[in-house]
Amino acid sequence: MSASTPSWHLSLRERVLRNAGTAVGSVFTAVGIAGNILVMFIILRFPRMRTVPNVYLFCIAFSDLVILTVAPIIIHFYRVGRWIFGPGACEAESCIKFTSVFASFFLVSAFNVERYQVIMHPLETRHRQSLRKAALICLSMFLLALVANLPFCVTSIVVEAVVDGRNATVCRYFWPEWNSVPEHAQKARRLYLTSLGFLLPLCLNFTLYVLIIRKLRDQDAFRSAAGGQRGKESATAVTKMAAFVTATFIVCTGPYHMYNFISAVSDIHLSEFVGMWTKQLALGNSALDPIIYALMGTNFRECIKQLFCRRRPQAKGRPKGSRNEPDSGYAMVEIE
Repeated sequence: MSASTPSWHLSLRERVLRNAGTAVGSVFTAVGIAGNILVMFIILRFPRMRTVPNVYLFCIAFSDLVILTVAPIIIHFYRVGRWIFGPGACEAESCIKFTSVFASFFLVSAFNVERYQVIMHPLETRHRQSLRKAALICLSMFLLALVANLPFCVTSIVVEAVVDGRNATVCRYFWPEWNSVPEHAQKARRLYLTSLGFLLPLCLNFTLYVLIIRKLRDQDAFRSAAGGQRGKESATAVTKMAAFVTATFIVCTGPYHMYNFISAVSDIHLSEFVGMWTKQLALGNSALDPIIYALMGTNFRECIKQLFCRRRPQAKGRPKGSRNEPDSGYAMVEIE
């Protein structure tokens, strides 16, 4: 198939697979955009939601939202089987997509480090925490992500390549001078992305979750921080949160990075459709983040009810069931 061959020349099987992938990616994109906008709006709308944990949550939602804004371009590329947007769009898509991908992983890691510090040293950490400090940390994560993305941002180029036995116009990432060794450049890019964007954050977050859960299961720590049943409830909530976050991260982004890793270190040929489906699935991580990080929180549910059900705010104090009481050492442990 040449670069000018229209999509209706694809076989029936290919059209079915591409249409199904388009549907899945479109659902993830629509749900993710709505969910992340809702999360950001609630944090800005309700003063009681402006807490240190929610600063991280706001930035994670923003990063996921940015990823989803370029998702239609990715979906369309796999829908028609070729790149039709030109070199400028290739560079812009690469800069936005990979910067946001790195930023999401870095922000989640920074947030979990903050939670780990709160668990291990609750009193000291609470005195050091501030909204400004959290915002500066998030900004530094975005800048770090931009630096990490430079190998993609400055090397994006539209080229003619053979994809599943056909010639097609694609957006690739390597220096023009590397045209004689494109396969080596592609393998290096895949290893770089998988190592920095998946393996390192996964190892760090998994280690932090294990340490957090072990600490919260320490009955003496429960009694000294929150006491009895309250401590057990906190332990259960954080355990579930850790399990959801870790499982979603692995299930949604793991196949894509496994596809990259296998393509980089072996001569096994994986079809374009494998890459297409793993990328569509990776969009699900951005779509599910609002549910995992926000909608499981007590205060978020209360704010959503107040926002959509026109509930009157309580006359005194915070919403019933809030875990943000100033005397609770575990107030910062859960997503608020």
